[in-house]
Amino acid sequence: MENTDLKYLKKHYGEKFAHLCRELFPTILEHEGMLSEIISRYFAPTRSLYEDVLPVKENFREFILSKAKIDNVIEEEEVTKTPEQLMDEAGYILYPECQSEKDIQSFKKYWAKGEELCTFRGERLADCRVWFAVKKNIDQIKRENFTEPKRQDEYGTSAISIQFTRGEKSTLSIKNRYNHTVSSPDATFGNNLDNIIHGLTQSFVKTFNIYLTSANEGHAVEEFLNNYAPSSEGKYYRVNIEARGIEYCENNKIVKFGRLVEFDKARYILAENYIIDKQAKLITPYDKMNSETSAFVDSIGEIKDMTFKTDEEGNRVVVCTPKEGEEVEITLNGRNEIIGYKNPNVTEIGDCFLKYNKSLQKLELPNVTEVGKDFLYNNQALTKISLPKLKIAGFQFLGYNRNILEVNLPQLTTAEGDFLRSNRALKKLSLPSLVSTGNGFLSANRDLEELDLPRLEYAGNMFLSANRALKRLSLPKLLWASDWFLEHNEKIAFVDLPLLQEIGDNFLLSNQNMTSLSLPSLETAREGFLFYNERLASVNLPKLKTAGGTFLYSNEALSSLSLPELKYVGPNFLSSNTILKKLYLPKLEVAGYHFLNDNLKPSEYSLQNLSIIGEELLGEINKPRFLDLKNLANNDELKGERDQSMDF
Repeated sequence: MENTDLKYLKKHYGEKFAHLCRELFPTILEHEGMLSEIISRYFAPTRSLYEDVLPVKENFREFILSKAKIDNVIEEEEVTKTPEQLMDEAGYILYPECQSEKDIQSFKKYWAKGEELCTFRGERLADCRVWFAVKKNIDQIKRENFTEPKRQDEYGTSAISIQFTRGEKSTLSIKNRYNHTVSSPDATFGNNLDNIIHGLTQSFVKTFNIYLTSANEGHAVEEFLNNYAPSSEGKYYRVNIEARGIEYCENNKIVKFGRLVEFDKARYILAENYIIDKQAKLITPYDKMNSETSAFVDSIGEIKDMTFKTDEEGNRVVVCTPKEGEEVEITLNGRNEIIGYKNPNVTEIGDCFLKYNKSLQKLELPNVTEVGKDFLYNNQALTKISLPKLKIAGFQFLGYNRNILEVNLPQLTTAEGDFLRSNRALKKLSLPSLVSTGNGFLSANRDLEELDLPRLEYAGNMFLSANRALKRLSLPKLLWASDWFLEHNEKIAFVDLPLLQEIGDNFLLSNQNMTSLSLPSLETAREGFLFYNERLASVNLPKLKTAGGTFLYSNEALSSLSLPELKYVGPNFLSSNTILKKLYLPKLEVAGYHFLNDNLKPSEYSLQNLSIIGEELLGEINKPRFLDLKNLANNDELKGERDQSMDF
């Protein structure tokens, strides 16, 4: 006869989960009613629990066993130090509890654009007590140094927000500096203050009069189940999405800052953060104060009728008949996550279209020509997308999509900042009509090998920055490249840029695979040009006139260089080039500090027009025998000009 606990678990959590419990908890199952009581006490019924627990089943086993042995009582330690003192020891400055919206906004400066906390949008103090803590050395921790963010890295934890829900029973959330750029940003340090420094939990509890039902109850689950939200009654609910601190769960439930909100299934469908009212035939966002929810609803338009059907895979399809145009279809899976959207009517989509959705698998928008910022930002399920008429893509278009393999945008002309940033699966991309890009275009793409941009004329900052697999790139129409162009590309060996005229700072910085480079039209190169390109042996720059500081700094393969039109160079020009023997700079007039510093001095050179130089010229000893200085100006009139002439 089947155990009554297993019968209960099979009915409410699924057969696979019941079998797993039989494997993990044979001793507890000897005590009838105990296991089902513990699991139902902590987890709302969901068929997803098996999938979520399986990869971390040993952690889950320890959690359940701990609940079978001990009561839910805090065993308090003797606390002798204040939270401020403990955080100081951990390297943080803990600021006083925020008492006003102005207090909260004063910390917004620590969050990068596009990664700001939902907390900064207001209303948080009504539901939570809020503190901020900032690392003492935060000024030295730069966002651009972390091209592949991880929740617990130095940047992510350098500014944090510690938030306790208000009420008799508090739950804790520690917010990350990356916000939604990384997974579970609201569970930094496992939502356990003791993971910052031992004793901090009890210090907060005693100092600020906070009541937690268990010192580790919330933390233990967060450490292995990132998809569950704790409510004030102590139960965990499977989360579909989180937005502005509100967790939208399965089965028409919401956990809002610890409080449980439920919707009647007979009338409503909670589809992620949208309420589908079957009776009134309306779709509205639950959080009406969140402007990021309007684009999806607006794209549907006014609904004349609403019907429901089931597709071939058993998913529910909401069919909306608008007052004008064809039917719009929204497909929901068993958890009421939006997995499909078909809309043949819409041509323009506003900001933040399904920004929080992670489950969309199929999208049909055949007539869309323009989309706003954060379009499908952070989607985890989409593998291909085709928008045949799209011309303008807003900021963070498809950013942080982990599984997208195919992208078809044949008419796209303008891609704003962070277009397809940090995608992990895309290998090949063709954008035949693209003319200009914003900052961060395709940066930190792990697998991109082929890219075709035949009409591109302007590239913004961090264009293709930190790509791991790209080997060749041809941009036949590119005229202007901004800062950090192709920096830290591990495998790129060839670039074709025949019309490129001007480039920003750190062009091709730290590329280790390129041996030759020709830029036949380049006239201006700014700071850090080809900085740390250690294998570059041949450079062709026939029209270059101005070069900023650290030009070709630390090159170990270049033996000769001819720059026939070069007139002005910044500091550290060709410094630390170890084998340079021939140098032809017939028109060079002004050189910055440390000109040719730490070089094996060229045996052949042409510098007949050099007249102004920085403080140091190859060391005093080398002046007479190395250079013909008949035109070098050393008079007092020019000395005052030197400090002002080196800024390029």
